[in-house]
Amino acid sequence: MYRILIVDDEPLVQIGLKTMIAKDHSGNCEIIGTASNGQEAWNIICNDPPDIVIADIRMPVMTGLELLDKSHKKYGNTPAFIMLTAYEEFEMVRQALVCEAVDYLVKIELNSETLDSALKKAIQRIDESNPVRKASIPSESSLEDLRQKFLIKLFNHLITSESDLAKETKALSLKLDYNRNIVVYGEIKTPSPASSDSSSEAIGIYSSSIGMAKEIISRHAPCQIVSIDPTHFAIIFMFNEEKPIASIMDLITEALENARTMITSYFKTNLTFGIGSAVSTPLDIAVSFDEAKTAQSQSDSAAPIRLFSHIVGSNRRSGKDKLISTIQQYIDGNLNGKLQLNEVAEVFGLSPAYLSVLFKKTTDTGFSEYVYTKKIDKAKEMLLSGDMKIYEVADALGFESAYYFSKVFKKVDGHSPREYIQNKSEGQSF
Repeated sequence: MYRILIVDDEPLVQIGLKTMIAKDHSGNCEIIGTASNGQEAWNIICNDPPDIVIADIRMPVMTGLELLDKSHKKYGNTPAFIMLTAYEEFEMVRQALVCEAVDYLVKIELNSETLDSALKKAIQRIDESNPVRKASIPSESSLEDLRQKFLIKLFNHLITSESDLAKETKALSLKLDYNRNIVVYGEIKTPSPASSDSSSEAIGIYSSSIGMAKEIISRHAPCQIVSIDPTHFAIIFMFNEEKPIASIMDLITEALENARTMITSYFKTNLTFGIGSAVSTPLDIAVSFDEAKTAQSQSDSAAPIRLFSHIVGSNRRSGKDKLISTIQQYIDGNLNGKLQLNEVAEVFGLSPAYLSVLFKKTTDTGFSEYVYTKKIDKAKEMLLSGDMKIYEVADALGFESAYYFSKVFKKVDGHSPREYIQNKSEGQSF
């Protein structure tokens, strides 16, 4: 059983988490206690250490971020932390991930699926933890494993500073000092296995396909292949030549087509690829990865290799601006829906992580912040019409409950819906 401590200053959040965990994870998780601030939680961690801590980033007395930092410095990566946020508080989330929190959840979007995903990451962290430190020099195979883990962290925007990047690449003897980096995201669909041991057979085909891909593709250009999961992998192509981007893309496309032809013929698999844009610094490799993943999601047997630049248009900047403008129009026209990040990303064929980063960079506003600001603007119109009650407005705008609606309304406007109606009826302005 994995022992969980819940830390939040809102009793309703504590109750909601308890209910979801009891319903979906009673077989392998138990809640050992709750706390309403970081100091209470720290006392529990010191006296009765949990395996997992689910903590709000913002709390009185001691914040969740301070609690995470304190625990990380004293105890390392366990207990594993899952952070809760009211909105997409990117700077605080970034600090939490630097302190190696396993995941973060936006409260208003919290559901059984997102909680389950976060708990799986926490459990994996705990299972992989090994208190025994080996003093021997790591073998080449173990170094390669560490390189793979590092690159996955890089893909997921978890390496955020030049100093951290330089330190880790030096320790891993990993060369990333190229001025043109392009990420390819690949998917391998294996045929239905004839044997009953389908899992091991599929893994065997995947491993063999990756090995063949590495051998073929590396002949064309320097690259690093990273296994993502049993059906997906990524390739980082690295260049220093001052070749035109179009020529580089042609070279990469030829390399991928050669690998796809050989692997498909030999293993009877179906390979599709997405190619991200060229980025000049290693820290931006995560952006190219997100773009490649989006491009791959729109590939099929008729077009097995897709370029992200072809999706957003040849002018990368204006193409992205147009894409976000279209997404904003979609949000504005669908305020009666839940408009969660995952759902909107799926509508536009984007990865949720990429949409979140692109939206913030393009608009200087978080995705959730934009959605809820628009919803509250619409709610004000509906409330002042006098025809609808507060709970009816909440339901009409896709909020799960009147409580959450009131909470978001006050977060955006500074007043509760009832206060807003009363002040407006008395002729007060804000």
